Amino acid sequence: MTDELLPVGSIVKIRFSKNKYMIMGYYVNDLEKQEKYDYVAVEYPIGLLSLNDVAGFSADYVKQVLHKGFETEESKEFLTKLKEEIAKAEENKTVVQAQNIQRLGE
Repeated sequence: MTDELLPVGSIVKIRFSKNKYMIMGYYVNDLEKQEKYDYVAVEYPIGLLSLNDVAGFSADYVKQVLHKGFETEESKEFLTKLKEEIAKAEENKTVVQAQNIQRLGE
């Protein structure tokens, strides 16, 4: 993971794809593939048409930020807390549970 997570709504280009993606969430665990991703996103400008349209990728796959999403003090505080939770989970070789991510936003 990089030092800075982009806010929801950011539009990016990623390595190995010609498409643009809009970030819509963070730290997704793909239990089937046994992988975790820093971001969950949908293709831009198409958006979400079905659950199969969701892409997961690591922050280091971002090759260009085309638009940085809306930021508030609340969103910045959330991302700071999320990075701390992710660092703890990586140190303990565990994953951040979805309910814990939701709790960070309260």
